[in-house]
Amino acid sequence: MLSAEDKQRELRRIYELARQSEAFEGGVTFQDDTEIVIIGDWALLAYDEEDELALSFHLNARPVEVARLTRFLVEHEVEFVLYEAFVVNDRDEIVFESDLEGRAG
Repeated sequence: MLSAEDKQRELRRIYELARQSEAFEGGVTFQDDTEIVIIGDWALLAYDEEDELALSFHLNARPVEVARLTRFLVEHEVEFVLYEAFVVNDRDEIVFESDLEGRAG
């Protein structure tokens, strides 16, 4: 199990790498308090419940951005799992696709 410090250290490392790359179109931010790296308005990197670095894309992310980002992560040997897509609702909350499907049924 990773400690909170280990998670923050890895996210900060990715953030520092990302600031120097064009792969992170729209800019990149790191928020210590939420332990999340936000890429533009179209991707998120955060640790999941199993301590795996989870990569999520906005439902409307462009395929070129997705390819560029995933290539960057692989080239820098960042291990990650793909997580489900998300949208941002009217209250600026992140809502994952599975939660949307649950409300439709």
